[in-house]
Amino acid sequence: MIYLILHVVLLSGFGIFLKDAENRGHRLDPIGLVNYATAFILSCVLAYRGRSFAFTPLTLTFGLVNGISYAFGFVLVVTGMRLNGIVVTTAVIRLSMVIPILISIIIWHEKPNLWQTLGILIALGALPLLSIRTTPAEATNRPAWKTSSKIGMIVVILLFLNAGMGRLAMKGFNEMCPVDQKPMYLVSLFLVTTVPYLFVCLHKRQSPTGWEIGYGVLIGVCNVSGSGMFLAALDHLEALIAFPVSGSGGMLFTATIGILVLGERLNKRLTVGVVLTVVALILVNLDFG
Repeated sequence: MIYLILHVVLLSGFGIFLKDAENRGHRLDPIGLVNYATAFILSCVLAYRGRSFAFTPLTLTFGLVNGISYAFGFVLVVTGMRLNGIVVTTAVIRLSMVIPILISIIIWHEKPNLWQTLGILIALGALPLLSIRTTPAEATNRPAWKTSSKIGMIVVILLFLNAGMGRLAMKGFNEMCPVDQKPMYLVSLFLVTTVPYLFVCLHKRQSPTGWEIGYGVLIGVCNVSGSGMFLAALDHLEALIAFPVSGSGGMLFTATIGILVLGERLNKRLTVGVVLTVVALILVNLDFG
């Protein structure tokens, strides 16, 4: 369970530090580059120290899929933060645990109980609430696209599916690949995420400042450590436990920091959506046998 707790805190740090960096006016593309480059270097160090260079095509495939999810996810998280803030964005990402749970039921024959099934249904019901905006564009100083309900819905759906794909890749690796190939799985994952942001920064001619390097390194450490802790947790816990705890714990931690420290405010509809998310994540974590 300690691995799962560390995973919750570390991966929550990803969104919290990213939101704080944006609030302070730092550019997010250079931070994204440093973030993933740091994670890639740390993964290489871990592989070298453990002399764990073994891999199979399937391991690299899962790393590739998870890496694409992370790279695309960074863009979606930034967009989600600007539309609804980090609390709502995190809620949508946490709800994506429904995807690997459903696949686990179909492929690996894991069986949810009545409470977990109810939690899954509530999670699906919370998604529309988190995607609907009620503030008209003319009542804000933000561009019209940032207050569009259609744009909000699209971002929510993409966040949900993309995060679910990444979680499913982790679960697939854990079920179908040798445990000693985890280091190379992480190396391939973060190599795939680093390359696109390198080209983006080169194209925009953006070099990270000292503060952006600091944020990027901090987020990168959270990234690779959080992923490693989750893979370790999956060795000791079933997906029906590991994924929901990852979601509910991270949601509560991020919501607390987002509201009390970062000063985010939610309207009534979004508040209901977040509350339903927490309830759903608690229910799917209940296991009475």
